[in-house]
Amino acid sequence: MNNFYYTFAVPKPDISYGISVGIGVGLMLLVCIFLGLFSRKKASSFETFLSGHQDIGPVITGLALGATWLSGWAALGMMGITYTVGWSGMWFAGIWTIVGIMPCLFFTGAKMQQYAEKFGARTVSDVLGIRFDSKVVQSLSALVMIFFMILYAVGQFKAGATVWYAVTGLSAIWCLSFSGIIVFIYMIVGGYTGTQWSLALQGALLGIACFVLGIVALVFVGGPSALNAKLALQDPKLIELMRTDLPVTGNTQLFSSPVGIVATFFIFLTMATGFPHNVARFLGMRKLTKRDFSLITLMVFLVAGPPIFLNAITGLASRAAFGPALLDIAPWRGDLAAPYVAMIAGGRPVTILYVVGVFAAALSTLSSMVMVMAGNITRDIIHIWKPNISRVFLLNLTKVFIGIFLLIPFYWTFKNPPELLAVFMGYASIGLGGIFIFCTAVSFFWRRATAMGAILCMIYGVVATLVGSIYVANQRIGMGTLEFIVLIGCAVFYFVGSLLTRPVSEEKLKQLFGEKNV
Repeated sequence: MNNFYYTFAVPKPDISYGISVGIGVGLMLLVCIFLGLFSRKKASSFETFLSGHQDIGPVITGLALGATWLSGWAALGMMGITYTVGWSGMWFAGIWTIVGIMPCLFFTGAKMQQYAEKFGARTVSDVLGIRFDSKVVQSLSALVMIFFMILYAVGQFKAGATVWYAVTGLSAIWCLSFSGIIVFIYMIVGGYTGTQWSLALQGALLGIACFVLGIVALVFVGGPSALNAKLALQDPKLIELMRTDLPVTGNTQLFSSPVGIVATFFIFLTMATGFPHNVARFLGMRKLTKRDFSLITLMVFLVAGPPIFLNAITGLASRAAFGPALLDIAPWRGDLAAPYVAMIAGGRPVTILYVVGVFAAALSTLSSMVMVMAGNITRDIIHIWKPNISRVFLLNLTKVFIGIFLLIPFYWTFKNPPELLAVFMGYASIGLGGIFIFCTAVSFFWRRATAMGAILCMIYGVVATLVGSIYVANQRIGMGTLEFIVLIGCAVFYFVGSLLTRPVSEEKLKQLFGEKNV
């Protein structure tokens, strides 16, 4: 081995690091519990538990949106991608991130807030039920969201488990259990408002952590020129922007062909605008002014802009430092890139900051998804079909489902963690984004959309993602090809199904779009 690029041994876990990290994570979680208690009075009824009082400002909303958007994928998984395949992984690990999230602000945010204020919508599926005047759409969308978000939540638990293993070498089950319990506490106490404030704190932490680690890692390997030189000596393919040596089928298509690279743009665009746990951040927001819109845009940029680009750099710096050694550490593999480079490049302070940031990222997305899923069951499936059920019973049942939807991905991660975090979560992103970019964002602006179009879009999206993922796993098609199969197919079923069926009544359209637009 040439020591110029491969000079650092993989750091050994250190229990003292674990204690320090545990203190840092514990403090962050205690603050989250305090925020939950602080918000308790605003979560006293079933409706306010689900979406608060529509009084949350742009700074908190922007930070919370950044937190749910980034998740364990960005704070850990992106580094694993660039560590594994080099610069070509940038397309799936950060280049399109900010491009994806901005349309969510421009096209979806204000509409979600309006539905909450004008029609009393409490969940994303509630919004769809109102938009299409259909209980079937509301309940079906709830089931589709639950299916995909359970998959996505698995990634959040793996992110937390990976960093815990890196710093201590101990079983992750204790840290995972502790984190799950804390999330459960601040969610059932503070409801939507407490979760939103906790998300804002977590968004700020993960943005700072990723930014600091990226700079530290780049300086550690000698800057941009030295980074590329070390990667090229290890393997010239690592500095190519498209890995033509990798198969153009399976997961590697995202890095090895123009089809896969272009597909990553659409994955990020649709997932940001269509993710239910993203757009749900606007349900509790006050009405946006021009100043508010500028503030929320700034908050999202600060969290999801420069820090995300630096995440990919962190993965490359880790590859330059350790070579391919991490790929042999099962089941964590390349996802260990960031925590290990934090330990050798930044020492204890940077490691503590980064691990707290990863837990913040993982728990923020996890809590927002769990809140959406629990509300899907009680509000969008039970309540709309049995409206006379006691609100107190529904409130308590929602809290029970919060525990259930924490337990399912926890058990999955513990028994069978995904090999490469970002790729696994990519399947859920393709399905959720491909379906809800049309059922939510497009429906807000196209008055001809019908319930049948939305139903066909959802059914096709689920089936295509499930069947297509099998073909990707068997190397029959590429993951980028799957993105286009899902997205184009969802569009065809959505638009054709809508054009062939009757839209909602003129009176309803006037309520939704206003007199001038009907």
